[in-house]
Amino acid sequence: MQLHKDNSSKLLQMREAAFESASIAIRDAKTRHAAARQHRAISRITVEPYLLAEAIILPILLCGILLLAEPYLMTFWRDTIIFWTSRMDIPLQAQQHAPTIGGLRFEWINAINSSLMPDFTAKLVSALVTFLLFALTTRMSSKLLPLKYLLRILCTVQTVALAFFSYLPSQFPYSIPDHMRDLISMGYMLILAIPVLMAIGFFVLHFPLVSKVTNSLAILGYFVVMTPFKVVLHAVLLYHLSLLYMPLLYICFGAVFDVLIFVALYSFVVSRLPEQATQ
Repeated sequence: MQLHKDNSSKLLQMREAAFESASIAIRDAKTRHAAARQHRAISRITVEPYLLAEAIILPILLCGILLLAEPYLMTFWRDTIIFWTSRMDIPLQAQQHAPTIGGLRFEWINAINSSLMPDFTAKLVSALVTFLLFALTTRMSSKLLPLKYLLRILCTVQTVALAFFSYLPSQFPYSIPDHMRDLISMGYMLILAIPVLMAIGFFVLHFPLVSKVTNSLAILGYFVVMTPFKVVLHAVLLYHLSLLYMPLLYICFGAVFDVLIFVALYSFVVSRLPEQATQ
């Protein structure tokens, strides 16, 4: 009994000593860095009236230009998609009159949707790859935790798709042209949203107006060019692999993927700004 009390007393003394040591270290750190400025990622900025005006006027101008340029943008996307799919022997055709976001249509030429349904071999191969990939994640170290979560999300989505195509394949309502149209619609909606997002976290920063416009146009230009090629890539994968992978491409490499790319581009641009921009 006495031994137990002695051990408890020693543990209590060790804990108090550890707390005291930590308190001293914190006080020393505060003293050394008393004049240090907060990291700009968590510091507050002063929004001057002219910055507020820029944050209001620039999104209106950019969104207005995008709305006026919609028919030309859709024509560019349509022609780019048809140019590349025709050279990859994908049986697609598109309407020839000036398209709009709600009217852009693609159709199969001498092809039916049922021919792209996965057969037993395709489902078996997909199931084996999904299982092996999930098993691989169980051996990943904690340093690769973000990658582990990403791979498990992909495996989960593909497992649900396998279950659906195994039991209810005839109920799948989408074709490759439907998928392409949805990607184009979501891509255009994201482009329209970018000026508004930039107004919230970019146009209110203290740096030249020309640089704000230039960086915003560069990000918008990336998505204008990237979107049709992403649509072509999806069409090629689905045409050669089957509709089994459409849920995976739609959920994980559709709008969510585009938003992540925007976040990466925005972070890159902001990281290159001078320190005075966030003061």
